[in-house]
Amino acid sequence: MRSLSVTFVSSRLRNMMLGAVLALGTMLATGSGGTAQAGVAMPALGSPALSLQQDVPPLAENVRWVCGPWRCVWRPNWRYWYVPPYARAWGPPVRPTCYWSRPWGGGWVHVCP
Repeated sequence: MRSLSVTFVSSRLRNMMLGAVLALGTMLATGSGGTAQAGVAMPALGSPALSLQQDVPPLAENVRWVCGPWRCVWRPNWRYWYVPPYARAWGPPVRPTCYWSRPWGGGWVHVCP
């Protein structure tokens, strides 16, 4: 009769071999046999779908708070200006005419005329 340790080792080795064979078979069946195939789902460079996408305007517009020493206003298409850290947390204004103002000796106040 075989000892318990020999039986355990042989069953463990058999399970590892079965797992390795299944993993190798799966890799070969799916075609990913160890080589990376980047860009399989991407369209070709000369495809008509790519040229159609270039004619579509972007759905998002660059908008941000533009701040001076006493007032911050919401400006569309403003790309090249520094946004102070305190204005980065402010969301868009409630109405188009709203702005942030800083009176003498106070903090920033949201003003909606």
